Amino acid sequence: MIHLNLINFETVEPKDQQKIKEYIDQRMQYFGELFKRYPVDVEFEFKFQKKPSGWKVDAMVEMQSATLYFEESGKNLQKVLSTIFNKMKNQVKKQKAIERKDYEYKRAKYRKKKLTQKMFEMLIDLHEKGDREGFDNVMKEVYDDLHQDIKENYIAKGKSEEEAEILTKELMEKIKKEIYESFTAKKDQREEFLDSISDISYYYEQNT
Repeated sequence: MIHLNLINFETVEPKDQQKIKEYIDQRMQYFGELFKRYPVDVEFEFKFQKKPSGWKVDAMVEMQSATLYFEESGKNLQKVLSTIFNKMKNQVKKQKAIERKDYEYKRAKYRKKKLTQKMFEMLIDLHEKGDREGFDNVMKEVYDDLHQDIKENYIAKGKSEEEAEILTKELMEKIKKEIYESFTAKKDQREEFLDSISDISYYYEQNT
């Protein structure tokens, strides 16, 4: 839902108020449709200032993750509003796209986190049973995902593709060695195994 607040609208000539209000309502219909399924209410504010040289309008749109500001001046009030609405339309669409992308990223990360949590629970169960084959099968999927995540993280930090691959392989070897050593330890050393699994969880948390 959208809310519209017109500040100092009374400074508009009475004979022009209806025409200007109708124009604003007409342009706001677009935003009404745009935010129909938006998760929060969106505040639109227009502040009118009458000056000797003409009009100055300051506008604000308060969205979920950002507040957008606009201003425009000119002799013709409707043209001033038209310019603001055109700028507003472009910026609001961009911000909405950014929020959508951020939402999808967080949702994907959450799903991955839930998936890996299930894997860790499965690994602990397989360790309790001493099922090395089942353990290896699950760990292959974990290692493949983790390898890709760590490599992408190195690249994001400025490493070349080749450097990232080398560094990732070195780190993965350390992780695998620690996990396999902990698995083959005596079953009564469960805390050591849990510590190793927690380290895998840490690597996921840092690199995804």
